[in-house]
Amino acid sequence: MSTNATNPKGAAAEEPNVGGVRLRPTLTVGLFVLLVASAALALWVERNAATAAPGLVLAAPWIFLAFAVGFSIYRLSLVAAKRYSAFKAFFQVGVAALFFMLILPGPPKAQSIELPKDRDWKLLLQDPNPKVRALTASLARFEIRWKDPVAKEQHQNVARALVTALEDEDALVREEAHRTLVLIVGKDLGPAISPEARTAWKAAVP
Repeated sequence: MSTNATNPKGAAAEEPNVGGVRLRPTLTVGLFVLLVASAALALWVERNAATAAPGLVLAAPWIFLAFAVGFSIYRLSLVAAKRYSAFKAFFQVGVAALFFMLILPGPPKAQSIELPKDRDWKLLLQDPNPKVRALTASLARFEIRWKDPVAKEQHQNVARALVTALEDEDALVREEAHRTLVLIVGKDLGPAISPEARTAWKAAVP
């Protein structure tokens, strides 16, 4: 009878290991349970992002990634030791990577603000939300045909509201209003931070 058949230490020595940790079958169950639990947490957070704690929303995908990396190392180590199918291992790693990409948080909701189609430009430039004011000042530059004399005259009140927006408390609102006013007037009379420039803008848009 061989030494390995009678000696538990010899059998244990044949088990693959990573960093001195033997990759025993029981490890598979533990890693798989943690992977599934972290995936369930990530899905729950994604569906309840509005009510979940902000820290948890940010951390959930990375918690899943940590367990996915551990599970992937385990599977690939078994493949290297010729204890597991390479096709199955790479398929599982690919699925985990795809899932991680799907649960990554998207762009902030503030970037997807939609203004009403029948918008009152002047009213929106006075909206309490600075992001709405900035977006309105930006859209006015593209959606109003300022080079058309008729449109320019019709939106004279919007131009005045843009001049007022040069004194907005939000820097982005001031910047977008300034860029739109340059298009309206046809030249740059100075930055919004300059009192002299603001006076010049008021004179140019009576």
